[in-house]
Amino acid sequence: MSEMNRISKTLNQEEVTNINQGIGTLKESLTFLQNLTPKERQNLPKINSANKIFAEDGIHTLEGKPKWVPKALTAEEARKDLTLFEQLDPIILELEILLRQLKDTQIIAGSEVYKTALAVYKLSDAARKIPMEGAESAYQLLRARFMQSVNNQPETPETEQQPEAPE
Repeated sequence: MSEMNRISKTLNQEEVTNINQGIGTLKESLTFLQNLTPKERQNLPKINSANKIFAEDGIHTLEGKPKWVPKALTAEEARKDLTLFEQLDPIILELEILLRQLKDTQIIAGSEVYKTALAVYKLSDAARKIPMEGAESAYQLLRARFMQSVNNQPETPETEQQPEAPE
């Protein structure tokens, strides 16, 4: 595929249905998932490779059932939490890769259609100056939409500077 057209694909209804069923299956299998508030996400202590051994040592200590540990703290529950943490790690990694690919593909598709519209806009500008039938009305429509989109562009770190309108 050329740089102008890196992707040429639409999803048929069967593919969309299969994808949505797959997502539904994932959700059904993950009914225990939780949502955190931004504050909770920031404030909860997190396990990482540096402190995982500490957590494992805490579990080993609990397995000895010391008398000074409250009965509410059990090695069984701590072990389940650690096991779930470890089981989710590769799943999250695969889903993050998939999500990045989905977003990148969407960016490419959007970029391609936007570049095509810019090319049509520039062509309509050139064609109206000749003049060619239908070019002026196409140019006016595209110019109005282009100016609207440039003026209403949200300012985010990922927003790229929009191309100049043809003169």
